[in-house]
Amino acid sequence: MFNKYFIPLICIILLGCSTKPPIHNPVPTIVLKKDSVPEKINYRQSYTKYFDLIHTRLNVSFNWKKKELIGQAAIILRPHFYSSDSITLNAKGMEIKEVALLSSYGKHIPLKFEYDSLLIKIHLDRTYSKEESYTLFISYISKPEQLSEGGSSAIRSNKGLYFINADSLDNEKPTEVWTQGETESNSVWFPTIDDPGQKMTQEIYITVDTALTTLSNGLLISSTNNSDGTKTDYWKQSLPASPYLTMIAAGKFSVVKERWKNIEVSYYVDPPYEKYAQMVFGKTPEMMTYFSDLLGVPFVWEKYAQIVVHDYISGAMENTTAVVHGTNMQQNYRKYIDGNFENYIAHELFHHWFGDLVTCESWSNITLNEGFANYSEYLWNEYKYGRETADYINNNVMTRYLYSATQNDPPLIRYEYEDREDVYDAISYNKGGRILHMLRKYVGDSAFFASLHLYLNQHMFSTAEADDLRLAFEKTTGEDLNWFFNQWFFKGGHPSLKIDYEWSDSLSRETVTISQKQNFANNILYKLPLDIDLYFNGKIERKKIIVEDAIQKFYFTLPVKPDLVNVDAEKSLLCNKTDNKTSAEFIFQYKNAPLFLDRLEAIDKIGSSYSINTPESALLLKALSDKSYGIRLSALNNIAELALNDSASVKTEIIKIAVSDSLSDLREKALACLGKYFSYSEFSQLYENALNDSSYKVVARSFQIIGEKDLQKANKIAPLLEKDSSDVIYSRLAEFYSTSDDNKIDFYKKAFKYSNGFSRYQILKYLTKYLIANSNPSIVIAGTNIIMERNKKSPSKRFRTAIFNSLNEIETSFKNKIQSCESEIEKSSDSKIKKEKINQLSELKSLQNKLHESNSTKDK
Repeated sequence: MFNKYFIPLICIILLGCSTKPPIHNPVPTIVLKKDSVPEKINYRQSYTKYFDLIHTRLNVSFNWKKKELIGQAAIILRPHFYSSDSITLNAKGMEIKEVALLSSYGKHIPLKFEYDSLLIKIHLDRTYSKEESYTLFISYISKPEQLSEGGSSAIRSNKGLYFINADSLDNEKPTEVWTQGETESNSVWFPTIDDPGQKMTQEIYITVDTALTTLSNGLLISSTNNSDGTKTDYWKQSLPASPYLTMIAAGKFSVVKERWKNIEVSYYVDPPYEKYAQMVFGKTPEMMTYFSDLLGVPFVWEKYAQIVVHDYISGAMENTTAVVHGTNMQQNYRKYIDGNFENYIAHELFHHWFGDLVTCESWSNITLNEGFANYSEYLWNEYKYGRETADYINNNVMTRYLYSATQNDPPLIRYEYEDREDVYDAISYNKGGRILHMLRKYVGDSAFFASLHLYLNQHMFSTAEADDLRLAFEKTTGEDLNWFFNQWFFKGGHPSLKIDYEWSDSLSRETVTISQKQNFANNILYKLPLDIDLYFNGKIERKKIIVEDAIQKFYFTLPVKPDLVNVDAEKSLLCNKTDNKTSAEFIFQYKNAPLFLDRLEAIDKIGSSYSINTPESALLLKALSDKSYGIRLSALNNIAELALNDSASVKTEIIKIAVSDSLSDLREKALACLGKYFSYSEFSQLYENALNDSSYKVVARSFQIIGEKDLQKANKIAPLLEKDSSDVIYSRLAEFYSTSDDNKIDFYKKAFKYSNGFSRYQILKYLTKYLIANSNPSIVIAGTNIIMERNKKSPSKRFRTAIFNSLNEIETSFKNKIQSCESEIEKSSDSKIKKEKINQLSELKSLQNKLHESNSTKDK
């Protein structure tokens, strides 16, 4: 699962059998408070395996009008150890039509069962031992629309099965159906055991209209046309995977195919984007080769498909052999140059080793899936684009973790949590990836990848927990690594370091004092192996140290005072750091230390406080032409002092970046700097020229600056920009039109069509602002209806919550609009105008009632 950046559901259901009582709640741990009053803490144990899923065969079709799935399931199971005469399965929100035992002759033997809308307890015909398997047959109707809805920041809905434009009345999007199983939502559309620790093979027969294309796990074995204008596609996956990784999808897709070795690699996209599919997804085979070689474990699955669906409720999902993405992946050339999605693609592909091939034993161990997938983004960029690019990404990952840690910083492996969806966050993803990077730097590359190879081979097609990973590293390296795993995997928090330096001429000695400053009331004292590079007499010496005290001094005897002491020379440590080097030392570090992160650290430190006409300002100027885009961007972010007080020295470099930098992010940022710090008239022609840039981001930024400084010109440009289809452009236009008195309803309606992800919230925000400020009742009515219609169409509970908040703001503004309309009716002597206003008043009051009713019944 790509938690876009946290990446950010429902109660745990455990299974039971007749010989051992079912466990429905986590085991409580008793903790004594200071006043000796015991407090229960819910320990989230791995699910007890009463039964083993072996194989699931499904036959499904759809009632599009009712948004229901009609299904038949044949499920092969056996008791895990204890003999049993009953079984409990997860089956959420279904109508159960038949439950039977399926004999070897295909005969249905009816079985008694109880069903409470979440669990179905089935009484078998006899007691079965662990050596005996049996096949259950269940006929059912899945009714996802009747379920109460949950969700999280990472996975925004848990309905499991989603019908998009099921009635085909929405011209903005195609008719589709797709599923989303993580964490425990696949039991909405087929009966199963909701446990990541289960592994099963599967067959799925999908019956749809012949005009639709289907996708599921494994291989398409056959496609049979039926006499009623439908077809039945038969998909089979012969390798076992966890139930949450099962998927189906159907819609009108174009399929672009290529091959990697002897398997099919395919990309399912909307037909208009077929010509761009290779551009977006085309590095997938190279990634498959790289990861296979790196891990020493080849990609083992039968195929590899990636599909783009509409209104997707997460970042992406690693369903085995059939990854699901949202429409953000559908890019034309101009969108692609503004930012590709290679990290998404690498992330979901790497899951086919970490998550699909070896699955976390419990949701508490989800970082064994997501931390590795997060780190794959570093590995791919390091291989393809070099360490500087990878380190830039890694630094951003750490920054996002440290920001989130100010709110909450639990252990990476969490056996205590309120909801299992809570673990899909910057801890499991970002911190997990950074900890793997530290482990790699500690043991070395050869040992790191040899350990991963061993771990994957030991647990292939099975499950693992964090200690299994530790044991693989210990077997490889021969070292007891409990200390590393205990502090980084099983304890929350992170170190905060203060680093001080002192040189003694008389002793010819450099003293480095490292203090751990984290709050020890809720953080541990860390053991931190670090490399220190000493720069003196034109050479570099590396020393290895271990920090393990709250305050620790390290002494280095040298012939001269060092030019630089570079603590954490590999820049791999996850921490907050106050490094009390002098400005001169940071300047030396920028010019002489080898890593991108050395230069970034120096620029960020110097840029936070400097004066013009100093060595510090000269360094910042130099950084504007650094080979790394990350350094150039940091320099632009710290350019204020130079731009305001020494503009002549910096102006040329900013213009150069704005006009000719190879990266659109840098051109956009440079334009923003010119607009913020320099007169509009000086660069008005440059902004106009930038409207022809190949980058949507650059065009949008140029238009924003023109709109703020030259309204007349912006009004002429805006209609021309509407001809494009970029969500970035439409978000900027939505902001510009939000203060307009003109009728822009058609624009906002179209803007929603081209929006996805964050841009939807931007469009909604500015449409709301536009309607609240507008005095024309007919415009307000039309615009409010657009928002209410979006509420019906969106499968995302989080977006519907944003819609609710907008409608609430609009409803509040209706009082003034109604009073204004009543006043105009009272004053008007023109019967035609008066009649028109009376009709508008009636519509306003009717809409106000609808809004009030809608806001009163907001999703709980």
